[in-house]
Amino acid sequence: MSRIKRFAAPLALALGLGLLAGCENAVQPQEPNVLEGLAPGIHPIVVLASKSGSSAAVELHLKRVGVEAKIASFQGELGYDADRLTLAGAELSPGVMGAWHESAPGTVRFAGAAMDGVGDGAVLRLRFTAKGAVEAGAFRVRVEELVSSADFQDLAPRVVVREQPVFSPVPLR
Repeated sequence: MSRIKRFAAPLALALGLGLLAGCENAVQPQEPNVLEGLAPGIHPIVVLASKSGSSAAVELHLKRVGVEAKIASFQGELGYDADRLTLAGAELSPGVMGAWHESAPGTVRFAGAAMDGVGDGAVLRLRFTAKGAVEAGAFRVRVEELVSSADFQDLAPRVVVREQPVFSPVPLR
């Protein structure tokens, strides 16, 4: 065997193994971006912010698509499957004054107001004890009242109503 072949064979093997190791991240499946393709309007989005063991953190976002006005106040109800989830607590986002209340197992009522308007972040954060997977079918959202921070216009007609809310199994980007 020539000197070049003895040197080239191990080099080619090492290079091939290095490429395979480097490709590991490239072949991982990507979570779909739930924000892509949303029609104009205000979309209630339930986000699984984190899950560790049986503890799950869930956020409610009111995503504005093609709606410039910030939300000054909001009111609604988030339903969850009480057979799969037990509410451990909730809080409104920083800068939002208001309240939440578990009116019955599986139903959380919420209302809030923000002097500077609500941006694109979460408006409500909930903590659950989960019995199994936390999935889209476990939630429903009804937004009853939304008011613009600029002119106090009623934004409720701009809410996109769905049987099941948009659900993201990963934090929004």
